[in-house]
This record gives sequence, structure tokens and C-alpha cells, in this order.
Amino acid sequence: MPPVLRPLPLIALLGLSAPAQANPQGFYRQPTVQGETVVFLSQGDLWRSGLGGGAAQRLTSHAGLEQSPALLPDGKTVAFVAQYEGAGDVYTLSLDGGFPQRRTWLGNATVRVWGHDGQGGLLITAPAEDGRPLSQPFLLKGEQLQALPVADANDAALDGPRLFFTRQGLRGDNAKNYRGGALASLWVLDLQGSTEARPLLGADFPRANNRRPMPYRDAQGQPRVAFLSDRDGFFNVWSVGLDGRDARQHTRFKDFDARQASISGSTVVLARGADLQRVDLNAANAEAPILPITLAGDQPASATRWVQKPQNFLSELALAPNGERALIGVRGRLATQGVQALRRAELQMPEGKRCREAAFSSDSQSVFALCDLSGEVELWQFDALGLKAPKPITRGAKVLRTDLSVAPDGRHLVHADLSGAVYLTDLKAEGGPATKQIDQLPDDQGVEFAWHPDGQALAYVRRPEGRNDRSQVWLYTLADGDKRALTQAKYNSSAPAFSPDGQWLYFASRRHFQLQAGASVWAERDMGPAFEPGTKVYALALQSGLRSPFAAKDELPPPAKPEAKKDDKKEEKKDAKPALPRIDRAGLAERLFELPLPAGRYRSLEADAKRLWWIEADGGPGALKSLALEAGAMAETHSDKVRRFQLSANGKTLLLQRDAAPGQAGEILLLDAAPKPPADTGKFALRWADWQLPVNPRQEWQQLFDDAWRMQRDYFYDAQLHGIDWAASRARHAALLPRVGDRLELAELMGMMASDLSLLHSQVGAGDLPPLAEEAPALAGLGAHLEPHAKGARIARLYRSEAELVSERGPLQAPGLDVREGDVITAVNGRAWVGAAGQALLQGQAGKQLRLELQRADGTGARSLIVTPVDARREAALRYQDWRLGRAEKVAQLSGGRIGYLHLRAMGPQDIADFAREFYAQLDKEALVLDVRFNNGGNVDSWVLDRLLRKSWAWWQPRHPVNGPRYSNMQQAFDGKLALLINENSYSDGETVAEGFRRLGLGPVIGKTTSGAGVFLSDRNRLMDNGIVRAAELAQVDASGQVLIEGQGVRPDIEVDNPPRATAQGQDAQLEAAVQQLLKQLPAQARGLEARTPRVKAYPRPR
Repeated sequence: MPPVLRPLPLIALLGLSAPAQANPQGFYRQPTVQGETVVFLSQGDLWRSGLGGGAAQRLTSHAGLEQSPALLPDGKTVAFVAQYEGAGDVYTLSLDGGFPQRRTWLGNATVRVWGHDGQGGLLITAPAEDGRPLSQPFLLKGEQLQALPVADANDAALDGPRLFFTRQGLRGDNAKNYRGGALASLWVLDLQGSTEARPLLGADFPRANNRRPMPYRDAQGQPRVAFLSDRDGFFNVWSVGLDGRDARQHTRFKDFDARQASISGSTVVLARGADLQRVDLNAANAEAPILPITLAGDQPASATRWVQKPQNFLSELALAPNGERALIGVRGRLATQGVQALRRAELQMPEGKRCREAAFSSDSQSVFALCDLSGEVELWQFDALGLKAPKPITRGAKVLRTDLSVAPDGRHLVHADLSGAVYLTDLKAEGGPATKQIDQLPDDQGVEFAWHPDGQALAYVRRPEGRNDRSQVWLYTLADGDKRALTQAKYNSSAPAFSPDGQWLYFASRRHFQLQAGASVWAERDMGPAFEPGTKVYALALQSGLRSPFAAKDELPPPAKPEAKKDDKKEEKKDAKPALPRIDRAGLAERLFELPLPAGRYRSLEADAKRLWWIEADGGPGALKSLALEAGAMAETHSDKVRRFQLSANGKTLLLQRDAAPGQAGEILLLDAAPKPPADTGKFALRWADWQLPVNPRQEWQQLFDDAWRMQRDYFYDAQLHGIDWAASRARHAALLPRVGDRLELAELMGMMASDLSLLHSQVGAGDLPPLAEEAPALAGLGAHLEPHAKGARIARLYRSEAELVSERGPLQAPGLDVREGDVITAVNGRAWVGAAGQALLQGQAGKQLRLELQRADGTGARSLIVTPVDARREAALRYQDWRLGRAEKVAQLSGGRIGYLHLRAMGPQDIADFAREFYAQLDKEALVLDVRFNNGGNVDSWVLDRLLRKSWAWWQPRHPVNGPRYSNMQQAFDGKLALLINENSYSDGETVAEGFRRLGLGPVIGKTTSGAGVFLSDRNRLMDNGIVRAAELAQVDASGQVLIEGQGVRPDIEVDNPPRATAQGQDAQLEAAVQQLLKQLPAQARGLEARTPRVKAYPRPR
């Protein structure tokens, strides 16, 4: 099972335990066996049992996560990775008790323990020393880490001088029957020799994922290797001889995979489903009995928890139409609350359920919300004071309902669903609420609604049919069902808002295009024209003859007020509000006015009788501003850092949410709707940060499981779910839910279920995890690889970065320090550095001044320095920069400086910035190697391909100097040869750019087949505890409709592997192959850019 994503811990473990079972069974993972002793992971801790089962003994109780245990040969000590003092390090613990002994100071969550060498050494994997984002095997003896000569290994095992290891394999994805480029494969290396590692299995073994090598001796004493293989669709235990032949299948599971396994002698203990099972590889039969293990103890992870920081789970916020209360949605629960001492009214709902998309009724007495109380997400009505049980409004949902909006007339509401259907519900229909579909959207990307103040018309935003993705504002009239577009699809329009008098419909639209100051095709690094923010605010006059409130006064008489609607069937009541004027639909789209506001970033428009309000920001928090509805008015800023706001129906109250520092509760205020806030907003604040919510973990785990299943059903790009019986998958995995003992086990179970869909982009985020009791400060880094030395720590390698980017340098490479490789650090802040444990002196020092005592390698030149260490993320970035510089230098060396090099680590904002910096600096090169190996994706492939496609077809020739440069009319175009490098770790958008490069004929693609993650996603299917089971939503297809990349990867034109041993020793066969391919396309002699650019033959002469 791949590791799940672990976010920052958020809540505390409090409360009382639920009633315990008589013989509770847990969810067992990651077993290790030695003789008759079995140690395994359950409920986040290590437990000890025997091959005969029985009541297990808890070995650890630390709040942090323990994982990857490995029993040592004595059977009395277990090595494992834990978070006692940071993200992850290796510890050993006596099974008789005591405190764990720390063995490494790596501070990295990807460290794993796999076994031992039989001579006191531990076999572990940890991040590669050279900066590649891969794991490398190490032998840990005492505190000394010895790197083994293998470039990448996801797991490993030693058998004398032979190292067995797994190359590649899925890292975090959950996908059955995966057959892409990152297929897990078994290899073997002779550590005593100098030959290259070789694949363990022969070509006659079918292509499959093969991992977790376990050497043993068969009944005749012959060496064999057992392993896990999914060659028949499920991971089972197989074995082969050392020559890769004589394959034997030892288990034949057909429901759940064997996820992890360990061996002692010929006995394998494996984790499958929620159980541990044992297999005797030398037995004549293939039985795999379950170890009848029970867990003793109080099972603290199942106890009631109290959410102490509701700000981490705030999802809904709405204002009552009367302005007296706000609706708050936290972790699926709903409550209404006013300012100061007003009671917080928690709405009645069963535990373990989730509500979202909530809004008040027009009379402020009820709350409508989309909730899963019935097992599907339906529309429910709640009492706003929490005094009555909820009532269902809709039934029969087939997909997730979304985007709820309630009409101000108290009779209607509107919502959508993920199929793109838009529904109107009449709450007062004869016979009870009646719902009908009023539109079908061309996508499932959500919809904005705005009600006319009399509730008889609805404005909403939708995209047009076809490929045009610019949104339009539409109008739906309830009386006759008429719907029409009010704006053209030529421009993107959004944020509709009606004026309270029913005369105007305001909206934002991007119709203004002004180049940014200084933008030019001759710019130094032109990535295409960039425009200033171009959204303006417009108004549609809902009746003919209206005069804009912003128009300057003149001598003409004002237009007559629009005539109010009349209803002959009803007598007008004395207390009734005046009827609003009827919308004059004829010519409505032409009655368009532009408001006197500059182009900018406008969203979330709302209007009261005197002002128009909006947030100025693209997304996230921004400035709340308003504009008086009168001639000559200027925009005024109300508040900064506003995430959302809402006006009450009477226009007198303003609800706003302001952001705060990370981890702090932002303000939620109920203010008078004035252009400026009061000086003291404290008495207008909602007291919501003290809302402590009890959570029954087992009930919540059931909801999270069900919600993950529903959202996969509804978000997954293929409506047929790859032909899987998804209901049967749910039932099969739900049977294990009672065994789950903590949130990580639930994540693993949900990952097992998601794997049935056989798709990448299927990682699981574990959501809300308990915090560490005393979270230790993290290790800081010096931007160097340090090795133990008799006098301290030797600087084995300084991580280099671009010399001209001073801010990017590592701590030891600041100007004037003169630190060199080979120097020895002898002390930190006056404390001697002793052995590997000296790393502890850097704990908690990131961003702080640190005093180092150093000397040269020969013991001379002792001196003191003040440096500022960096955190682990920055240290990893420095290690990567050093690797990237090494690749660029290698290309320059092999090509004599004729070929450039550019590596893209991912495909996000920082990476396109890296592209702009590196690509344009190499336009004079004759060729360029674009490297997307280890690229973990993003969404900027089209930008990169667009730049690579740009080619010169003419040049500008100046008169002076005579032999001066010529300028391409396709400014900043690269006219040289191109080659692209890929490997098994090219992922997602890193693969899309490779497929585009190949299909567009830009040059040869060299390396190994990529991962095969071709279906994109939005990650909008969040669970209520902030976890996620990622759902792939958008397939890529070619012109013939063939699905691209997914499950198969991008195949290179020229296949070149980077062998494990040679790569660990610094070679890069793929890079060398790319350089050689490009050199074959270049002339024998180097030709500079000027030599490659044509010169004028003769200027025209008049005849």
C-alpha cells in the first residue's frame, strides 16, 4: 500500500472511549516477523504478537506516527521510523520496553527501514544524496550511514553480498493492474563485485508489478527470492530462483491484495484486508491462515474528540435576511449565531453526517442545506434556532447536488448538481415541495445565482455550448419559463447582482484589454502579451427609459419611474410592500451601461439601495469596496483581507469574514452597511472561535468513507467507472470499516477501494490527524552534505546554486565566508559536534543566526562564522539546484558549450518562472536538452510548447555595425535543435508536455516510458475533515478520440535506461544519449548565432 499524504495535525484527542468490544480486532499493517515474534502497526502504534495470534501487546504510545518496523535477528529489538523528534527518523526499541534509541538525524518523512545485514547493520532507504527526488538504500551501522551503490530503490533486502531491491513502483497512487512506465521491478546487485545490477525476473515472467523481495532457502536449502506480484490482477506471494526462473505462486487471493509482507526462514507474514496471514513457502499446500490477533487497551483514537479550532474547517457562511444572525458551517455541522452573548444555535442533525451549501429562508426562520442525511446529498430544511428536526425537501438524487440559492419571496429556491442540471423547487406547491429542471449546463464547474428582489426572476452564470469557455449571464423568468442570454460569449461575465428596486442588474465582465506597462514583443523574456487586469462593472437597465444613477445631471427632465407590476387576481394589502416594476425583456441586452470604475479585479458583487459592493481580488482574500450610486462617486475601501461578505435583504447589515494569520480564527463581523467600518469592531464580532465540536470518530469515519465513495462515483471522468461494480466495491471494503482504528487506517482502506478504479492521480490525503503531544523543532540545514569526522562534521559537498542569484545561495556560500568542501565543523554555538548526533545542534535553528567553528581539512585555519540555516524544504531545494547545475555542466562539457540544458521540476508558477529564466538565456545555443525527468506535474504545458514551437522566418538587419547582430521577427525564438528527456518519474503535466513535444515533431524524446497519469483533476472533492480521495475528472484524447497517456505513459522515441549502479556513481546515460543525438544533427564545426542567421544579399534599387 502506498503511503498516504499526512497534513499538519489539527485536533486534540479528548473525551471518553466508546464501549469496547470483548475481543476487539484491529486493522493490521506493515508486519515484520522474526522467529515466532510478529510486530505490526495498528492505530498508529507498534504492537507485538506471535505467529499463533492472541492478545497483542502495545509497544509504543507516542502521539506521532510509527511505521516500517523491522525486527532484528535477535528477535528482541525492533527498528522503525517514528516522529519523536521531527518528520521521521530511524529508532530502535527493545521489545522488553524502555525508551527508543534514535539512530538517524535525517528529519524526513520518506525514510523507511527494510531489514538488516545480519551483522548489526540496518538496511534503510532515504532521499538520494545527489538531489534526485528518489529513495536510495543505505546501510546504517551505529550512527554511520553508508550509501549503497544503487540510484533508486523503493524497498530492499540483503542476503549476504547480494542486494535485492525494487526499482520504481507507484508512489502514493492507488491503482490496480497498473502497467505504466513506473511499473515496479525487482533487481539484484552483487555488492562485492563491480558489475551492474540486473533484473531478477526473466522475460518469460509476465509484465507486472513485482516488489518487496524476501530472500529465503527452500526445503532443499537452495536460495530463492519471494516477492509480491500482481501478475494475475491481485498482489500475491510468488518466488523464483536466483536466476529468475522456476516461478512459483504461493497464494491465490482474489479479493484483497497482499499489501505488505515480511519473512523469517520460510515463513511469510503478510497484511491483507484488515488481517495478518502467514504462509509457509516450503509447505506443500498454499494455505494462508489468518493470525487471530486481538488488541488490548483503550483504543484512544476511537474516543470522542473535540474540534478545538473550528477555523480549520469553516466551509459555510451566510447572513439571515433580517441581519440578526449568521449561519456557520464547520466540519459538516451547521449553527446560527448573532453577535456578543447571543446563543449559538446548533441545528439538529444526526452525528456522522455532513451538510454543505447552506442558506437562510427569506423569513430567517429556517435554514436550507444540502446534506447526506438520507445517504445521498439532498435538500433539507432546518429550524434556524435548532429546536426542530430537519425535513427533507428533495428525494431521489443520483449525483451530488450543489450551488444552493434561496429566493427572497420565500417560495422558491434553486440548485444544481454535478451532471450540470439546474433545478427550481417550489416550496409551496400543492402537495408539498416540487422540483423541476430548468436548464442543463454544458459542464459541472458550478454556477452563480442571483435572485430578482421579488423572487420572480433569476440571473445565473453559465458557459455556452461548445468549446467557448467564456461565461455568460442568463435570465430565467419563473412565470413563463423564459430563459435567455443577457451577455455575449465573446467576453467572460460573472457576479450578477440585482438592485433592491428591481431596476438594475449589475455584473462584472472582462472586456478591457490593455497591455501591461512596458510589455513589448522586444522584451527580454517575452512569454506572450500580458494584460493589465481587465474586468469592469456593467449594469443592465431592466426597464426601458432608465437613466444611469451615475450620469451627470443635465437640464432634461428625469425619466418617469417604471410602472409596478399588477396582479388582477390579488387584492393589494395595506401593509404589502410596493410591487416592483416588471422586467422589460425586449431589448434588455442592449440597455447596457458601464459604471465609472477603472478596469481591475472585481468579484462577488452585491447592491443595496445606496451602494454597490464588491471584493477586489482574483481569488482568495481581497479588499471589500463600495461605490455610492450617484454621479461623481468614487470607490471607497471598507476592509482588507476580506474572504467573503454578504448584505442582508433589507440592506442594513453587512456580514464579512476577514482572514487572520495561519492557524488563527479570522474575524466574522455583523456590521452596519456603511462605507467604513466602526473604529472598534469587537462588539460586532461573532464569538465563533470557541465553538468546540464533539466528533465521534467511528461515526465520522463512516461518513468520510461513504462521501469518498459517492464523490468518486460522481466526479470520476468515466460515467461507467471503468466497468467496475462500484456498489460491490463499496460493500466489500465497508465490511472492513469496523476494524479501522485511526484516521490513517481509514485513508488506507479508502485507497484500497479507490484502487479498484485502476487510475493514477488517485492519492489519498488523510485529513485531520491528532497533533504530536510535544512537537519537536525541525532540523535545519546548512546547504551541504555533511559526513561524520573525528573532530566534528566534514563538509563533503556544498550544494551549489547559480552564483549570480545571491538570494538563492546556501547558508555556507554567502559572500565572504570562504567555506570549502573538506572543511570540518567542530562546534555549533559553542557546543562540540560529536558524531552523527551532532545534527541535533541544528534542531530548531532555521532562520536564526548560528555560530560555527570551522577548520580546514588539514586542521589549519580555525575560524568562527555566523550563518543562518534554512528549513528542510529550502535545504531540499538547494540539493536539487546542485543536481540541476551538475546536469547543465555535463551537457556543456559533452557538447563543447554548443548545447544548452533546461530542467523542469514541475509545471507550476515557479516552474514557468524557471523556464523563462533559463530558456531565454540559451537562445544562442545550437541545440537544447529539455529535461522533464522527475517532473511531478502541474498545468503549464501549453505555455512551454508554445514557446518551443516559435520559429524565426525573417530577420531585421540594422545598418550599424556592419557585422552587427540580426534580430528575428519572431522575437526570442529558439531556432536550434531540441531533444526531450523523460523517465518513469515524469508525471501528469510533465507527461503531457512530453506527448505534445513528440506529436508536434519538436525533436526526439529520449529515456524511459513515463508514469501514465493522463487524466487531470481539480481536487474539489474535499472531505469534511479536509482529507481527500483524489478523483480524476478530465481525460485527454487525441483527434481520433483515443485516450492519451493514462495507464500507459509516454513512450520515448529512443529508449535509454539509467542503470542503478552507474547512476549512483554519477553517470547519466540518458543525458549523454540526448547530447549525442543532438550532436548528430549539428554540423561538425560549431556555428554561433550570427553564423546561423542569414545576411542581406543586396538591397533593392529603384529602376
